[in-house]
Amino acid sequence: MKAVVFAGDRKIEFMDFPDPHPGPGEVVLQIKASGMCGSDLKYYRNPAGTPTLGIGERKGPIIAGHEPCGVVVEVGEGVSEAQAKVGDRMMDHHYSGCGVCKHCRTGWSQMCIDGITVYGTTGHGAHAEYMKVPAHTLVKLPDDLSFTTGAAISCGTGTAYGALKRLDLAGDETIAIFGQGPVGLSATQLAKAMGARVIVLDVMAERRKLAQDFGADFVIDPTEHNDLVSAIR
Repeated sequence: MKAVVFAGDRKIEFMDFPDPHPGPGEVVLQIKASGMCGSDLKYYRNPAGTPTLGIGERKGPIIAGHEPCGVVVEVGEGVSEAQAKVGDRMMDHHYSGCGVCKHCRTGWSQMCIDGITVYGTTGHGAHAEYMKVPAHTLVKLPDDLSFTTGAAISCGTGTAYGALKRLDLAGDETIAIFGQGPVGLSATQLAKAMGARVIVLDVMAERRKLAQDFGADFVIDPTEHNDLVSAIR
């Protein structure tokens, strides 16, 4: 299969890799959408020759991308139909742990005691025709959501949603969101959908305009204010 590798120094290479096949507890996705994250840009801009294009000890080129969404095309031994079956539309979390330690069992797999695989960094990612992933990291994509939407939810939009849930944001509250990159814009859209009054701050005019399109009630240019707390109030 063909796949994208960040070669560093703002260069991209299309390379040939073997088609993946699932082991026990794994599935193979045919990738339909693979998002570009800010960390992808970091690896894209890395100095040429960075061994793993990120972190970890894996040798050789690593397929980029950690915002996967696609269709199950092959299922490994031990995967139940409740987890995944051929033809299922799936999103996939952008890293995986052991799935059984106390951190993985309580939703904090990034703190897995056995270490984690970060797609596109320490393990092959989603900028490819196919991707092999553990079945326990999959989330079914509703039929009314597009694959591109699913790819966004897999990382940036999901991150924004998690932050708002931890804040326990209510519809009668006001929230100020600093920065309107992809995650900030997602937070703006979601907070507005939750009913909150949304104030956003960004130094870039085009991002402030996007924030208004995404539902922001008020926009602030931080460069025009010496006291941001007063400006927000």
